[in-house]
Amino acid sequence: MASVDNKRIAKNTIYLYFRMILVMGVTLYTSRIVLKALGIDNFGIYNVVGGVVVLFSFLKGSITTAIQRYLNYALGRGDLDYEQKVFSTSVYILLFISLIIFIILETVGLWFINTQLTLPPDSQTETNIVYQLSILTFIFNIIRVPYDSLIMAHERMSFYAYISILEAVLKLAVAFMLLMFMTNKLILYAFLVLTVTILIDAIYLLYCKRRYSIRTFGFYDSNTRKELTSFSGWNIFGGIADMGYQQGTNIILNIFFGVAYNATMGITNQVKNAVFSFVRNLLTASNPQIFKLHASGDTAGFQKLILRVSKLAFFLFLFIAVPLIFNMNYILYLWLSEVPPMTALFCILTIIFCMIDSLIGPLWTAAQAYGSIKKYQILSSTILLLNLPFTYISYKLGQPPYSLLVIQCILVIVSLIYRVAFLSEKNLISIRDYSVQVIAPITIVVGIVFIGCHSINHFIPYDGLKRLLINTPLYVFITTLSIWFIGFSSIERSSITGMICNKLKLCRK
Repeated sequence: MASVDNKRIAKNTIYLYFRMILVMGVTLYTSRIVLKALGIDNFGIYNVVGGVVVLFSFLKGSITTAIQRYLNYALGRGDLDYEQKVFSTSVYILLFISLIIFIILETVGLWFINTQLTLPPDSQTETNIVYQLSILTFIFNIIRVPYDSLIMAHERMSFYAYISILEAVLKLAVAFMLLMFMTNKLILYAFLVLTVTILIDAIYLLYCKRRYSIRTFGFYDSNTRKELTSFSGWNIFGGIADMGYQQGTNIILNIFFGVAYNATMGITNQVKNAVFSFVRNLLTASNPQIFKLHASGDTAGFQKLILRVSKLAFFLFLFIAVPLIFNMNYILYLWLSEVPPMTALFCILTIIFCMIDSLIGPLWTAAQAYGSIKKYQILSSTILLLNLPFTYISYKLGQPPYSLLVIQCILVIVSLIYRVAFLSEKNLISIRDYSVQVIAPITIVVGIVFIGCHSINHFIPYDGLKRLLINTPLYVFITTLSIWFIGFSSIERSSITGMICNKLKLCRK
């Protein structure tokens, strides 16, 4: 019977937070430089053209989940031969997927870019070159998947952290290089991003070969291929929904409002990716443990970990969300020399969406561990895909650009309710336990935090930097107290206190 390795989860989470803090800072500053160097129109072009390519990443995401799941199961059983089969077979599968994506993007995708998008005049040639470079970047990102999955399965988060920092620093260097050139900056940017991707792929390949003695083109096993493709089959539908509603709404936004609002959405997505790293780190560190607990049949430990991670994920996100929401206008002013229209409102609505979505991550992992996901993926994906018709209809009725994010917030709540009900039906979690141990405490904490922070904001007479420096520590203080005394149970407080004491060697063993 497996047990929860809290120390390993904590250690890996620390590595990932170290990575996140550096990568987030570098990435946000990089976005500022890139926006300044390219301008709003070119930045919008890169965002929408790249979005067409990324539309097909659902195939990558689906097979990635399958690879990580089966590698975790192989390691849990100590079966190194099966690990090699999963890895090598996944390489062949991803090469085939890359070929299919390449054909689609060079036919349907190319037609869409040249006939359907609203682009500035005289940018057709430049847009097509950037599109081709974006395709190659995407293909090389797919090639990296088996190596990334292998590192995650072995829980080598230190290497993952360091390589992510290197990639972020290289992209910052790319941004500064743009300032040195006067023409063809958009093409140069796409080419340099491709170069960085190839370099990082090479480092992944060399590390995995030396660390794990794994063969890239080893033994191809048809039974393993059936297992991987069967499991990922329904995940593909889920991936279509997830990427479809994100990139699809971005394209609808372009059709109705042009590239300026695509630039707004591009900045918003940068903020979303940065702040959601707070949650993603915890999920990345805990996912292997969730898979292993389910594989070992430890139902009680499995349920306990799902509830614990759900609440912790939300509270971690709350720490970064509150200061951002209440200081968004000034933060954007500090970050960007030129702020696209409605960016502050877009970012605030996106952060609210992410707060709700943070609860879904552990539920998604629980469903993947369960394995039989046909019904789960059909209904949850259908809910997500409703974003497309609802967004289109809202724009047709004359609603403002930010209405797509209001629709996303509403539908993610519906999706959360369904996922909890599904897992309860499969006896993976209890609706009562989830409501009492997760929903109730976070609802009370959010109410107290937002009322308290709004009151602080109302009574601080300063604006700009003074307000930011004064109110942010107060926000963190209120959030910490609310989470500690209301969000955590007495047992959880005792457990956390004990872990801290042991770590500081202040308590007896």
